[in-house]
Amino acid sequence: MDPLLQSWPVPPSVMLWGSKNGPGSMLRLVNFTIGFCSLNFSLVAYLFLISGEGPDRQFARTWLIAFATVNLIPTGLWFLGKVRGSRALKLFGIWADLGTASVIITFTSHDAALFGAVLFVASGAYFTYFLNFRWLAFHLAFSCTFIISLAILAITRGTLPTAGVIARTDVILCAVIFIPATIQFAWRQLLARANGSKVDALTGLLNRRGLWDMAERVWSTSHANRVDVAVAVVDIDKFKAVNDAYGHEVGDTVIIRTGNRLQQHVNGFGYAARTGGEEFTLVMIGTPYGLRKRIATLPRAVVEATDAPLATVSIGASTMPFTPDMEQFDYTAFSRAIVHADHLMYEAKSSGGNSANTAPLDMTRFDRSGN
Repeated sequence: MDPLLQSWPVPPSVMLWGSKNGPGSMLRLVNFTIGFCSLNFSLVAYLFLISGEGPDRQFARTWLIAFATVNLIPTGLWFLGKVRGSRALKLFGIWADLGTASVIITFTSHDAALFGAVLFVASGAYFTYFLNFRWLAFHLAFSCTFIISLAILAITRGTLPTAGVIARTDVILCAVIFIPATIQFAWRQLLARANGSKVDALTGLLNRRGLWDMAERVWSTSHANRVDVAVAVVDIDKFKAVNDAYGHEVGDTVIIRTGNRLQQHVNGFGYAARTGGEEFTLVMIGTPYGLRKRIATLPRAVVEATDAPLATVSIGASTMPFTPDMEQFDYTAFSRAIVHADHLMYEAKSSGGNSANTAPLDMTRFDRSGN
């Protein structure tokens, strides 16, 4: 099976904003604003069409009508929450920029064309919240080049006073560049601070708080792909003996090494978090066979023959089969899956360690209210 999580938007801003199932009224407000701007684009195009400042050639008028009408399709998909995944989000942004430019160049009036370039502010907001900084930089480079070209064209053709064109261009560039760039900078600073409280300082993995936040996204992705979820609790065997024999500095090295290998093993399918001193919790998605295989190979994945000191792990994993009517994240089910996995881990440890126990969680015990 291909790594399902590789279809996730990668940037942190996308992880927070680019999901219909994300929590919070702020997300719904941002989604609605972007959808409204896209819808408003078609409305503005129609209004310019019937005004005297719109295109006067038949081909240009036909193009404007066609684009404004076709734009209603991605707008409708956005409102329905169907624009998901990194590729779809990027295509939506490219469509917004190229569509805006292609419509603006049909305007007969250079003054109207420069005024219409303000629409790049709306697409800039989209790139700020839903894509990463590199895509925002691409948007800014494209839109600024286009606006400056419009200004040069207006000056060379002498349709507007040069000073007036420069003044208009300056105002529009300030809006197009500084509004999204400032928001992006402030957003990245706030996001870095927020994420810092969700990361374990020693290993760089998620901590317990970060695990719960990520679990919601894993749940949403599993439902979208109709695959199972597994929660695994991993504990380093005889870790106290390692500390006693080698010291806490070496013990920390063992924890870091184990955490890195756990994350590498589930990479593309889930996430690892450090949830205790020498304890980790993994959340994974996949087919029943894929999950069983990934869990069964965990004990070998974290140990290499050259390790010094050698440290094995005991693993308990609770699997949750895909259930169509459990689209929303179920805190109760997830909590019980962790408890179930913890019990299975202690069974593996009491049997000598260096092994993995896996069992399905009885999902028939839960209804939509979490009872």
